[in-house]
Amino acid sequence: MTRLAPCLAVCLALAAMLPAGAQPEAEREGGIIGTGISGTITALGSIIVNGQRIAIDPEQPVRDGLGPETAAGLRPGHTVAVVAEPEGGGWRARSIRKVLPLAGPVSRLGNGRFELLGTTVLAGGMAGGLAEGDWVAVSGLWRAGQVIASRLDPVPPEQRIARVMGSAEPVEGSTDLMVGGTRISGIATSHLQPGEVILATGTPAPGGMSARTIAKGLFSEPVGAVLAEGYLSSPGGSGIYTLLGSGLVAWTDNPGMIDPTGRILRCGIDGALQPQDQSPDGPFPCR
Repeated sequence: MTRLAPCLAVCLALAAMLPAGAQPEAEREGGIIGTGISGTITALGSIIVNGQRIAIDPEQPVRDGLGPETAAGLRPGHTVAVVAEPEGGGWRARSIRKVLPLAGPVSRLGNGRFELLGTTVLAGGMAGGLAEGDWVAVSGLWRAGQVIASRLDPVPPEQRIARVMGSAEPVEGSTDLMVGGTRISGIATSHLQPGEVILATGTPAPGGMSARTIAKGLFSEPVGAVLAEGYLSSPGGSGIYTLLGSGLVAWTDNPGMIDPTGRILRCGIDGALQPQDQSPDGPFPCR
């Protein structure tokens, strides 16, 4: 492994990230598994935010970007899913996955928003300079069927494959899936769990995409404890809801208490979203 010089350390500062002194990874059948951290990069460099730091080798591969990428190419606004392990008083990334909720051609552009593969993207000033038909990769978070963009990157011609990544729901009476406002057709999936995250790639289609590949899961390797940033979905008729884009689910018998409009950080253990009173405010709560 390349030795990381302090001046080259790249830190993914997730607001209110896991506090210092976190517990070691859990021992599970098959070996030690890491801690999952998913959210938005807020700063780069050898820095500490809220007492936390994730050290990353600049040459470390980043999965599922626009072609071959390394950690040196990460920028503020990119959304990522990192499997981390404790190192000193902070963390070191074991694997990094870029999380792009959408990539494809822009349509219905105006007033700081546009449509991409059937989903509305709220981009504000980042939408300036875009034109309909431009291909962009959207970093950001899902909220109530839309994406709140944190960064837009142009998609080179050689990488123009449509993609959608987020919490999937089956379409009743069909083999299609919905992720936000995007309808995904072309591949039938089985055993889809509530709130499960998928990455679908393929070609644009009216209101969505025709998929060539579908992969399940947010992190590139198994994790136990998870700290995820996002928005809650509204509970369905069964009372099940999810932290969108995280794969973490919970159940409620009081749907009116679930707020789908607030951006939050929540813990999860083995896929289960933890109660709000166990959110990361003090000593490491994700255990």
